[in-house]
Amino acid sequence: MKKRGIIAVLLVLTMIFLSACGSSDSANSSKIYIASANPMTGDSAQFGDMKVKAIQLAIDEVNAAGGINGRQLELIVGDDTGNPKEAPNVAQKFASDDRILAVIGHWNSSCTLAARGIYEAAQIPVITDSVNKAITDGTTPHMFRISLTDTTQAQNLAQYAYNQLGKRKAAILFTANDFGTGLKEDFTDEFIKLGGEIVASETYFEGQSKDFSPQLTKIKAQNPDVLFVAGYYVETALIAQQSKSLGLDIQIIGTEGISSDELVKLGGEAVEGIKFAAFFHPDIEFPGTKEFVEAFRAKYNKEPDNYSALAYDSAKLIIEGIKQNGATREGITKYLNEVKDFPGVAGPISFENNEVTRGIIILTVKNGKIVPDDIQLNK
Repeated sequence: MKKRGIIAVLLVLTMIFLSACGSSDSANSSKIYIASANPMTGDSAQFGDMKVKAIQLAIDEVNAAGGINGRQLELIVGDDTGNPKEAPNVAQKFASDDRILAVIGHWNSSCTLAARGIYEAAQIPVITDSVNKAITDGTTPHMFRISLTDTTQAQNLAQYAYNQLGKRKAAILFTANDFGTGLKEDFTDEFIKLGGEIVASETYFEGQSKDFSPQLTKIKAQNPDVLFVAGYYVETALIAQQSKSLGLDIQIIGTEGISSDELVKLGGEAVEGIKFAAFFHPDIEFPGTKEFVEAFRAKYNKEPDNYSALAYDSAKLIIEGIKQNGATREGITKYLNEVKDFPGVAGPISFENNEVTRGIIILTVKNGKIVPDDIQLNK
């Protein structure tokens, strides 16, 4: 009886062993997971929605071609609501999920700053389009930025206003968060350095401020010739409308934070002529741009915007990292550290000290559409 019992146990163990050996093929054919952390609800939901659409498009293209080594990719989406208090909860969920190999996000700088330490502790690679310069200060080597910093954008816009537009007296209206404050300070420093004057500087609260007449009245009294709005499209549309109502006929400039068709939908005629920085436009083509634009239109019946292009490129970078170095967090991080001139739809991508190297384009609203401006930087 004892012999029979031992034999039976050995048979069971043998079957378990053989099953385990055979399971390696099953594991190899299981899904590969990447995640996106963005505002899917709240005032910035438009950006999160467009980013997720673009990431899903990139994933669908790979899956339709058979996946990576026969494994299908799947996207897990987290909603940080644009709130830095919620972002760490999303980050913790992602970082503790061993299936997730990389994260694309967050969009708001305040959310990325609140979450980055959690990702770093888990050594999970993150590609973000947040712009605050502190995000890639050297303490989070697993976080890569695919957009330019707020400092670079602010400096370029100050140079553009002074050199290309010939403006000398600037007013600033900025959102009271890390994004807006950083832009205000850097624009101020650069504009004054060039010889210009900041005649007014007023603030507001994203998602709360609706009536800008007190700030605009103060600004109008100082007679500026350009207004730099350091914020997002919802408030910028309201600012443009209320400026017109107050008789403040002034050139408004902004960052990629207003680069959305929603700006035109909300602002109407009031946003005609606004100029702002961006990294992508369908009419400025790089290898793959045309195909991306056509695929995005066909799938979603929408025009891809600045952030959808950056998100698509982010997904493609992660996918290529998996193809080159295997489906591991370490392999993806290694690839991002070494990639040079990756053919992104928004232009070639390389990272230096985790910062992307790219240029800025200037877009404007003309006849109700966002188009490349006739006046570009350094022209």
